[in-house]
Amino acid sequence: MKNIRAKRETSREYLMKLMYQTYISNGDITDLENEMEEFLQNNKEYIVSRYKELVLTYSDKDVDFEGLSLEKCVDRVYLNEMCDILRFKIDYINELIENNAKNWSINRFSKIDLAILQIAIAEILSDLNIPDRVSINEAIDLAKMYCEAKTPKFINGILGSVVNEIKER
Repeated sequence: MKNIRAKRETSREYLMKLMYQTYISNGDITDLENEMEEFLQNNKEYIVSRYKELVLTYSDKDVDFEGLSLEKCVDRVYLNEMCDILRFKIDYINELIENNAKNWSINRFSKIDLAILQIAIAEILSDLNIPDRVSINEAIDLAKMYCEAKTPKFINGILGSVVNEIKER
């Protein structure tokens, strides 16, 4: 179970990094699937290292990393589902963000903050059975690692409102 958690967290974090890279280079995240494989291969060393770090964090016993491959470190089902949702529902996701970010437009968000929000909302909309609270907490954790000090609270507030809006629809 701990390996599954580490695999999902590693996948989420590197999806965010791919989205950020894509926003900076061409701005179109609706074609992430085509960029995914090259991105994963180019970052393989870092992905494996991050996965090991997470497994060790969540494990209370010795872990054998012999023969560890990229495929054992990322959750392809999760990544494919997220890419599909981001491709087909990005306008709806962005609408949810703008509806719940009081006095903020999408253009004012840093690209990393935006990617974190979009991933969390895509998870909430997905069929992956990720509890809303887990998606929100994971987004907050990413924000704590990669964003400014006030961002985790901001993201928490937006995502809490988004969940309420989705439930009301």
